[in-house]
Amino acid sequence: MLYLLQKYGRKFELYLHSLIIKETSPFKKIVESKIHSNLKLEEIAFLCNMSLSTFKRHFIKEYKTSPGKWLQDKRLQKAKETLERDNLKPSDIYLDFGYNNLSNFSIAFKNKFGFNPSEITS
Repeated sequence: MLYLLQKYGRKFELYLHSLIIKETSPFKKIVESKIHSNLKLEEIAFLCNMSLSTFKRHFIKEYKTSPGKWLQDKRLQKAKETLERDNLKPSDIYLDFGYNNLSNFSIAFKNKFGFNPSEITS
């Protein structure tokens, strides 16, 4: 390493630094800042200046899962935390987490956690 440091100097130093400290890419910053918004994938892709198909390919490469599954998991986790913390009913929050009806929210929630969201507030 000393040889490489002597030969390449600051360039090698910056390379080593990049291995230690992983900076978040602009793509990840945009995606992760929109987790709890009700934006559709097409809208998030637009914010990333990508077509939907390019966005999906890039997303899978970056996160190793589909954007729909990833967003659903993140939103359901946040919904669970909200129900636990704020003592709300599922009917109070399902719209906030991107679901058009309570039934779809309850089914997705039960599939992820193994129990109904109404069981948290009971």
